Amino acid sequence: MIKIVNTLVFLLFLTINTYSQQWVVKKYAYDSLLNVQYGTAINFAGGIDTLHMDIFLPKCDDITHTAKSPLLMWIHGGAFLAGDKNDVSVQDLCKQFAKRGYVTASIDYRLGFISDDLNWQCNYPNYSCVFATDSAEWVRSYYRAIQDGKGALRYLINRYQQYRIDTSNVFVAGESAGAFIALGISFLDTLIERPVQTFSIANAPLPNANNLNCFYNVGKTFTGTSIPRPDLGDIDGTIEPSNINFTIKGVGNMYGAMYSDLLKYNKANKPKPSIFSYHQPCDIVVPIDSATVYWGLTWCLTNGYGCYGISNNNIKLYGSRAISYWNTSNNYGYNIHNEFTTTNFPYNFSFGTGSCADQVNNPCHAYDNKILRENNLANYFASSITTNPICDTTFFPTGINSVEKNKIKIYPNPTNDVLYIEMENMGIQINSIILYDQFGKICFTTHATSNSKTKVDLHNLCNGLYIIKLDFNDGHKEYLKFLKQ
Repeated sequence: MIKIVNTLVFLLFLTINTYSQQWVVKKYAYDSLLNVQYGTAINFAGGIDTLHMDIFLPKCDDITHTAKSPLLMWIHGGAFLAGDKNDVSVQDLCKQFAKRGYVTASIDYRLGFISDDLNWQCNYPNYSCVFATDSAEWVRSYYRAIQDGKGALRYLINRYQQYRIDTSNVFVAGESAGAFIALGISFLDTLIERPVQTFSIANAPLPNANNLNCFYNVGKTFTGTSIPRPDLGDIDGTIEPSNINFTIKGVGNMYGAMYSDLLKYNKANKPKPSIFSYHQPCDIVVPIDSATVYWGLTWCLTNGYGCYGISNNNIKLYGSRAISYWNTSNNYGYNIHNEFTTTNFPYNFSFGTGSCADQVNNPCHAYDNKILRENNLANYFASSITTNPICDTTFFPTGINSVEKNKIKIYPNPTNDVLYIEMENMGIQINSIILYDQFGKICFTTHATSNSKTKVDLHNLCNGLYIIKLDFNDGHKEYLKFLKQ
């Protein structure tokens, strides 16, 4: 009896330890599905963009084929003007979370806006490419990207059985512009939140000829004397319509922002996603509080490079600390975890941490310690994941499938009410048979009815995955798993 109790305590300890570390510890291999087309959409110039994603699937030791994984979609940054799903940082994050047991994906989305028709010159890389024809273009590029992100998410949800996704445990995360999109996917969910700039507005003049070489303009064709700006359509876009319900549990906001307060209105009966926000106060691209995009970079350009400030035609942003303030001051009730560093932008060009010169090699629009923030995000998300069953049964001792030594087999598997244990090696005997459920709880203990074949009655068990522990007279143990259905 003492031996059985000790075994139970051991198994329960391992169960608790493993469940507390599930979705945090990197213990899975993964498969990759690359360049998967998920949709097409009209770009800012009126052409068609074909959109792709890369998907990473954790490998599962699952004889039941019922194990599911939470879904985490990562979105790259690039000011809505540059970047793609192959972004090195986002690809790495997808792989690191796939190792934790998530199904992950990195997505493309439509890039670009109608750039200014003026000829802005400065000795700074791609200087004129960040000038939009007006502030509406920033909002329209943001809105198109959110529509694409929502479509990409629905693409994955529509294939939840194929990819073994738990639709009740969905997460989205992004860096910089990707964080804007992740927040938009999760919180731009009512018509009243739709920006007025995304309806049909006046045509825009053609970009300045020097801007036709900007990365987002390459391959685009501009005809006529102006560029139409039609209604951009519904907040959900048109890619991959779906009737499948899913729940976004959490958002990873890595130095992102909102254009307006999207926390204020919440779709009826929709759970409120939690938010993990990481941001640095010295970020000169996306303000941690509220300011225009490139607020600090504009100061640097005008105080050290002799350039015009990029504030022309820019739009005001509300960064991570502003979002958190909305939540607390208005009692919105969202669970927001903030990780903010302490260095402020010193408004100094050449000297000090966070100064313009310092940010060339140590940018504040970036991670201070990526591994730390990744691990903290994993722990934060893990606390709200309810996915069950988990992808494997690693909390049981080793040898769970080691049946070759003594030629042991159990059948039928899956089974209904009776299980047979058969052993070809007649040199040893089974002393006891202990049956555990998937959480390590002992269901019953019995003994072998013969040296070669034993019948186990399962009438009183509920359907599910079980483990049989066989204790032999030579002192060794075997662990076998089966499904009752």
